[in-house]
Amino acid sequence: MSKMQPVNVLNRRGSRRPVQNMGRIKLGWMKWVECEIRDVSPGGARIAVADGVELPEQFVMKTDLFKTKKICLRRWEYGDEIGVEFI
Repeated sequence: MSKMQPVNVLNRRGSRRPVQNMGRIKLGWMKWVECEIRDVSPGGARIAVADGVELPEQFVMKTDLFKTKKICLRRWEYGDEIGVEFI
């Protein structure tokens, strides 16, 4: 996965609030991996996954922060953090 630069704060649709929560990302038919959710906004989140985990461009994430699963688009990556947009 190529390293993308972080998105400009002015391009965000909503303000992010810091959180310390865990989530699960669905990879493939039956495989789930854990992720750390570091902040959320109405339109997305900043997450981190374990070293070596390659996320696809689109995936499903679930967490107790939301009532339903979120379909996510990977938007940027910087260091160990990944920015996702909820669709």
